[in-house]
Amino acid sequence: MEERLQEAYERGDLTACLTLLRFAEFACPVSDAAARGEEQLAWPTVTGAGRVWVAVYTSVEAMRETTGNVIRHFRVLSLVELAAGWPDPRWGLAVNPGLEPSFLLEPGTLARLAVPTLEQDLAAEPDSGIPIVQKLLQVSQIHELLDSERPSVSGYCHHALDVAHIATPSVLADALLQEDTLTAEGAVNLLRWPAIGLELYRTPYGGTDEAGRAAVAGWVIEEPPFVGMGLVPNPGQTIREYKVDGIALPHGSEIVELAADGQERTRARYDADHGRWLLVESE
Repeated sequence: MEERLQEAYERGDLTACLTLLRFAEFACPVSDAAARGEEQLAWPTVTGAGRVWVAVYTSVEAMRETTGNVIRHFRVLSLVELAAGWPDPRWGLAVNPGLEPSFLLEPGTLARLAVPTLEQDLAAEPDSGIPIVQKLLQVSQIHELLDSERPSVSGYCHHALDVAHIATPSVLADALLQEDTLTAEGAVNLLRWPAIGLELYRTPYGGTDEAGRAAVAGWVIEEPPFVGMGLVPNPGQTIREYKVDGIALPHGSEIVELAADGQERTRARYDADHGRWLLVESE
């Protein structure tokens, strides 16, 4: 990867460089004390060009070359993992600082490179089909949906693919920071639907104040723990989220129960042709 990155850099192909960085894994320095558990992990930073930059390297060798073998410990993180735990929307990412080539990624560039929009995802993988999104539901929200002839959804939803491996309701609720959606039986209910009209599903780049929003060239301001990098505000997860406003649910949308035993059971399916929900007894 470093050889291809060098070649792309020498021919001035910034797009190729960014593509390589998007799918790369980085060595992120860790102090000896943190490695011993004597202090908390801290982001390694450098300053310059009027900004603080988190320093990462495209290989362990690159890290040791620029630090003179002083740094012995490191974490391996992908770009999306970096974005999930990003410490400050005003900070940028410095890749291989002190080496050639090196790259300074502004926070807005980092966010969009780590978490592209649904439209960009489909353009990159046109055979992937319409993405499926979902949203955890409160019991009251289920009743509202079932009572509506033209059900719609607003707020935040997430990419179903990113949580497909989670089969435990409590783990899913914890990952999404929505423990209050657990039922008395230890289940969660999901509204799941195909994201038709991808431009309506906006990736929430932004911050917790005007300065944070402007730093990532975003459009959303939310209360903490909002991160603004396009991911759920849980640093231990890499779950893409989207903000929608009154999206009409398409035909075939489902209300699904994920039970405590890990089994999914479809409880209702929306028939847009007749404007009604069809209850599903068992599947």
